[in-house]
Amino acid sequence: MAKDDYYVIVFRVLTYLYNCLKQNEVVDMQKLTPEYLGINQRYFEYIFDTLDDEGLILNKAYYEDMLGKHLESDIMVSPKGISFLHENSTIAKVKNSAKGILDIIGDIPGL
Repeated sequence: MAKDDYYVIVFRVLTYLYNCLKQNEVVDMQKLTPEYLGINQRYFEYIFDTLDDEGLILNKAYYEDMLGKHLESDIMVSPKGISFLHENSTIAKVKNSAKGILDIIGDIPGL
């Protein structure tokens, strides 16, 4: 799978949020940007809107002001998001991709 594949990005984001939760670390918002994830703004918003709508993250994903949409700094993975990481067959394929897990997930602490 390509690094910008939907499930690869979802895996990276949820894994990062889960690791932050387990290690009692504050989420580094610089790691949750389109630039850091290597995707465009529209795709970024689509992914986070979907994570929010499907209940895979807690707390509303965005707040809006005159400058646009901004991720909330208290964003967290939900129990459903954790289950998704462990039980989703497509995510399992991402983890076991021939490219190797480090090529796919990039710089995620705790892995």
